[in-house]
Amino acid sequence: MRSARMFTVVDSHSAGAAARVVTSGAPLVGGTTIMEKRLRLMRDHDDVRKLLMYEPRGNAQMSGSILLAPCDPRADFGIVFIETGGWLTMCGAGTIGAATVVVECGMVPVVEPVTTVTFDTPAGLVVARVDVSDGVVQGVTIENVPSFLYATDQLIDVPGFGTLSVDIAYGGNFYVIASAEDLGLSVIPEHAGELARAGRLIRDAADAAIPVRHPERGEPERIPDALITDERSGSEGAHRVLVFFGESGIDRSPGGTGTSARMAQRYGRGHQQLGDTYIQESIIGTQFHGHLTHTTQLGTTTAVIPTIRGRAHITAHTTFHLDPHDPYPHGFGVGYATDAHRH
Repeated sequence: MRSARMFTVVDSHSAGAAARVVTSGAPLVGGTTIMEKRLRLMRDHDDVRKLLMYEPRGNAQMSGSILLAPCDPRADFGIVFIETGGWLTMCGAGTIGAATVVVECGMVPVVEPVTTVTFDTPAGLVVARVDVSDGVVQGVTIENVPSFLYATDQLIDVPGFGTLSVDIAYGGNFYVIASAEDLGLSVIPEHAGELARAGRLIRDAADAAIPVRHPERGEPERIPDALITDERSGSEGAHRVLVFFGESGIDRSPGGTGTSARMAQRYGRGHQQLGDTYIQESIIGTQFHGHLTHTTQLGTTTAVIPTIRGRAHITAHTTFHLDPHDPYPHGFGVGYATDAHRH
């Protein structure tokens, strides 16, 4: 069999969200930080993301990560995060999936009952504490990057929904946070299509109208995700949300960075205290359990340190090939991969 490219991946799902982990085959790029490596991969090798995320190997909801050599000597792995919509600086569900994969596949020395794995992410160091029993991962708790409420009560004009009041928060990525009640919707599977449409319109409107900069990085950044809250649906004691990403992605998980951003918003508004348990629930009913452990300063911005606990399950070990005569070397998508075309 002839292959122009070959990748080995371990597929998992993290509370329902696809968490594809690329273990070999990714291009080797230079850089003194993982953020630099991410930028070089984005600039020079975006075809790899498309090939692994788009059809026929992926789908509109696909997301994953690529394991790299770390730049920070304190880390076990470098990691960058990919999805159909682009390259993320952080992904909580993806980190839970990657931690599960490296432990259950023997890529790190396994210590029971807790194995600690440190990831060098574009957003900073993320420590995963993996609960293990008889070689099987029972759960993963990640200590995420400093998270903060960025802006409150921002008015944006959203086609079809009028003027909405939204907040902006950071949990590893920037989120625009809106209320399902303001949209006349509920975060339930029956409203999935309308929620996806609303999520994209809200995200795009906020991204166009509200400039965001991380207080330590300083460069203008995008708002890649929308988080729609629904306090009327969901299980008792849990907070139901929908995370929208990419062109049409509805997160099946509660969202790790989304949980962090939501807790940062709640803390900034006085609705959550340090140490409180917060349960975020997805549209399919899966849950992440979160806490805020302490505060830290990012310049003049007060941030909180979130922990997120969830569980992932391995679903496949796969070798992907690219036939040199394949007319779709970058994959394709119907209705979401607007830059995927035939070559």
